[in-house]
Amino acid sequence: MNNHTDGRHNRTLSCNVAEILTRRIVAGEYPVRSKLPTERLLSEEFKVNRHAVREALKRLEAIGLVEIKHGSGIYVQPLHLTAGVEIFDAMLFRADGSVEPTFLSNMLDFRRHVMINMTQLAAERRKPRELGRICRIIDDIIFNRRKGLLEDETALGYSFFEQIAAATQNRVYTLVFVTLSQVFRNIRNALAKELPDDKISTDDLLRLREAFERSDKTVAVEIIAGWLQIMEQALAPFCIPEEDRQGA
Repeated sequence: MNNHTDGRHNRTLSCNVAEILTRRIVAGEYPVRSKLPTERLLSEEFKVNRHAVREALKRLEAIGLVEIKHGSGIYVQPLHLTAGVEIFDAMLFRADGSVEPTFLSNMLDFRRHVMINMTQLAAERRKPRELGRICRIIDDIIFNRRKGLLEDETALGYSFFEQIAAATQNRVYTLVFVTLSQVFRNIRNALAKELPDDKISTDDLLRLREAFERSDKTVAVEIIAGWLQIMEQALAPFCIPEEDRQGA
């Protein structure tokens, strides 16, 4: 029992250390190729045991933020996409849990670019099998709404966009969508009280179904652009003003 408790405690400590070190690396406090402080120094700074520090460093190495060279030191690595959601979270959220306005603005711009282009390509390139999956998911969502069965809609909504990503015939869109969806899930969890329901309306789902059937990229993009705007408007108070972005 005590061993299990100690294990959970060490995991919590190591996660906290990993989170702080990630923020420092992303912020440039530790330049690329520079050496991190030793395990002993980090252990003293964070007031945790060296095992927790070692686990935190292994976590950073696993996502490509550092390279551990035994007998030499721990070296900061350039940021890569493979670092995944942990990097986005470190750049999106400050140490106090508040949102970083500039990076949130960047994320919304990037999300719009990816989702619009992904939808356009999917409408152009979808194959019969992918069209069938997209249509079935839309039908399931609408059926559940009419029956008042809403508990599965989040999962169906994820599957819907997952199939749109697959329909692009470009696996990079699938990889980027997975990361983007997790980042925005974290944003929604952090700002749950501030954000509206951004589900696509039933009428727009029916229009999307027809647009994909007819490979009408114009209508498909119009609907997705309108859906994106719901979240963009809700998050605007947390972003830097548009005029500041234009003047930057």
